[in-house]
Amino acid sequence: MDQTAAQSDWSTSRPATYYIDESGNTGDLTTAKIETYGKEQRMFTLAAVGCDLNQPFKDRFEALKAAHRIQSAEVKSKQAYERPQFVSALLDMLDERGCPIFIEAVDKHYFVIANIMDRIVVPYVGVCDVQPRTLWMKGVMADHMAIHGPPELAQAFIACCQSRDYVEVRDFYKQIIRWAQTCRLPTEGVADAFVRFTRDSLKDFRKLPKARAVERALPIPDTSPKGKLLWVLPNLTSFTHIYARINRFLEKQVSGVTLFHDEQLQFGDILLQNKIVMEAFTNEDVITALKTADFEFCASAQLEFLSSHDSIGIQIADVLAGFVARYIQDAVWGEIAMDASRMSIFSRLVTAGVRERGTGVNIVAPESLVRLLGITPRANYS
Repeated sequence: MDQTAAQSDWSTSRPATYYIDESGNTGDLTTAKIETYGKEQRMFTLAAVGCDLNQPFKDRFEALKAAHRIQSAEVKSKQAYERPQFVSALLDMLDERGCPIFIEAVDKHYFVIANIMDRIVVPYVGVCDVQPRTLWMKGVMADHMAIHGPPELAQAFIACCQSRDYVEVRDFYKQIIRWAQTCRLPTEGVADAFVRFTRDSLKDFRKLPKARAVERALPIPDTSPKGKLLWVLPNLTSFTHIYARINRFLEKQVSGVTLFHDEQLQFGDILLQNKIVMEAFTNEDVITALKTADFEFCASAQLEFLSSHDSIGIQIADVLAGFVARYIQDAVWGEIAMDASRMSIFSRLVTAGVRERGTGVNIVAPESLVRLLGITPRANYS
């Protein structure tokens, strides 16, 4: 998990309102179908834009739409991606207003692998697990599993979440060990680390009562409004991280701030509940110290949900989230050459962030993917 390098600062103002929208959300990743896993909508993105909208800004936005022949009442991210000049001009507007931008871009396959690392291979046991050396080690191992591991590993983990069967979960530990013993990883010692850590975790798993063992080995579920358990939600993790980045940007002064999120009929209650949990959590021993985000809250922002049709701010966030998701999808997995105008916009978004203030683009993906995008990965932990 790497925060991209920062070279300049858009974040010159301290707006009291932040508009948030996403792209590529397929919900709980444990509901993925085996035949389509990792092939469709590989990237999830969440974007937040800090902007105190006023009538002159709204008028300029409407004039910008007219200039680029966008006639619909609501600007959609797909429309904007097909008009890079529109996106570039929109960034000029945000730049002039000093609007801070926060974007999370998540490789969904890597996100599943990260859950395997955190729950199966190296589960949390104490303060040592949030130390920089441990985080670095887990990052290296996650990169190797994501790049060199067969898709069957992620698929087997998904099956465990769906079945919650003790024997199936136990056998998954053994599957990881067998893979590590027989694979040829490019970095010396990584395969041995997988074997050693997973064996230790399996020993602990076997010591627990079966129900408790399964509960500990799987991600902590959230419950939908209809009572359905949801296991691996990149939108939830991305939202909590962006909120912590805004907390860093505002130096913990989030009282009086409003976060306007696009309507979330299925996940709205979950986002609200986890926001409350974040703000109430005070155990500093298990709060990871990050350079770009501050998970220690001294105050609380308001979270509200708006229809994108009724909010220019939500539409702007949607444009940015959709642009980044589509760009990375095309640049990494697409079979088309990237045009100079889109490359310039993506580079502008990347280099405009200031990591110490939490702004910019955070890419949650293997380092090799980040480098493929022309970005030098930088560790996010302090």
